[in-house]
Amino acid sequence: MTEIPTPPRKPLAAYTADEIEAVAERAAERKESGFIVTPDSVPLFVAALRALARERKR
Repeated sequence: MTEIPTPPRKPLAAYTADEIEAVAERAAERKESGFIVTPDSVPLFVAALRALARERKR
C-alpha cells in the first residue's frame, strides 16, 4: 500500500490572519467530529484562534 505524503506543517507564526480565521471556522463547523481538538474544547480553541487573528490584523 502506498502512503500518501503529507505536506510539511507550517509554523503558526507563518499563518496570516485570514488563514487563522479559516481554521477557526472549520473547527467550529466540525465541532462534533473532533476536528483538531475534542468537541468540548472547540469553543475555547475557536475563541483563541479568533483572538490571535484579530491581533495579527493590527
